[in-house]
Amino acid sequence: MGAKLLLALCAVASLLHGATTARLPQRQHPKVTAPMNPDDDDNQFYAAYENHECKKCPPGTFVLRPCTVPRTEGTCQPCENNTYSKLSNSFDYCFGCRACRSLDEVEIKKCTATTNTKCACMNGTFCSPDQPCETCTKCMTSCGPGEKKVQDCTPTSDIQCVPDATSSPPTSSPGSGDHRLAFLFLLVPPVVGLVLAVVFCRKKTTTLINACTGFWSCKRTQFLQYLQKRSSPETSEEHDNMLNRQRNQRSEILSPRGSAANGQGRMTPLTVSPPAEEGRGHAEMRKLVPGNGRNPAETLSQSFDAFINKVPPKDWKRFMRLLKLTDNEIDSAEKSSQYGNEQHYQMLRTWLDKNGQAATLSVLLDELSGMGLKGIVEEVTSVLIAQRLYVYEE
Repeated sequence: MGAKLLLALCAVASLLHGATTARLPQRQHPKVTAPMNPDDDDNQFYAAYENHECKKCPPGTFVLRPCTVPRTEGTCQPCENNTYSKLSNSFDYCFGCRACRSLDEVEIKKCTATTNTKCACMNGTFCSPDQPCETCTKCMTSCGPGEKKVQDCTPTSDIQCVPDATSSPPTSSPGSGDHRLAFLFLLVPPVVGLVLAVVFCRKKTTTLINACTGFWSCKRTQFLQYLQKRSSPETSEEHDNMLNRQRNQRSEILSPRGSAANGQGRMTPLTVSPPAEEGRGHAEMRKLVPGNGRNPAETLSQSFDAFINKVPPKDWKRFMRLLKLTDNEIDSAEKSSQYGNEQHYQMLRTWLDKNGQAATLSVLLDELSGMGLKGIVEEVTSVLIAQRLYVYEE
């Protein structure tokens, strides 16, 4: 009797535990999302769960784990080396730092946890801040005649020149007029003679062409007759008749009377495609590789400026989506800076960090070609080769 009672109590306890477990909601892993309303003045919080906000992480950190208590700060992780976050954020990663171009830029400020790398043009070169800085331009060495320099070359501007009020205009010597007159007398006769020669040659062009054609045709015919007689004497007479018929047909085609009789006003030229076009497809398939044994990842990062400056802004987001960047990653890059070029650089940097060794120059060029931007592909390729970042593989 005691055993049966104990068994019944165990069954009831099991049923109560199952019912309690079924009523308990399953715990879900929190997901970091963008702010519920980015336009609100209260921009210190973001939606981590439904109806559950967390405080953003400060600059120089990213969200490792969201908060468990509403409107408090979660676990914030400092940015690693060569990454940064400029503002308070809700991102689960930091942005990659920029790499200065080794060909024409120098690093003036290293990347920190809260600021990106700052680069400037090398001495003697400049790049205007309001222009896309694809490459730095060499500064002028001096001002022009009648000008004086008021500002030296800086990394952001060329030398500045203004008219020099103290300089006097060049004066001509008393005999310079006579020299010019003598020069005209010497120049006019050859020019007149050249014009007359051109007019005369144009009138005689048709006659000269026909004469040259007839001369070489006769020489070719005589040579063929000689070869035919030596190779097969039995058929020499028949071959002579054939050559005579060809000569008569050629004469009818070349003569104006024959052309009129056949109702043809002019001969149709025979066009032959240049051999260079046959190998053009092969040239287009040649692979680009980093020049002078450069590091592939570094070289690819340095090539980003060429894509940023050449790809039209209206096609940029489509380009990024073809590179498998998510809308959240695109939005994050846009919020990282107020400048369009820097935003586009961060998108490409995110793509490079995500794909690692699978991220190559060929992938970028193939996606642009698939978008119908083959002209942009050619321009980008020309820039990279001119900068000696890439060369054609041997």
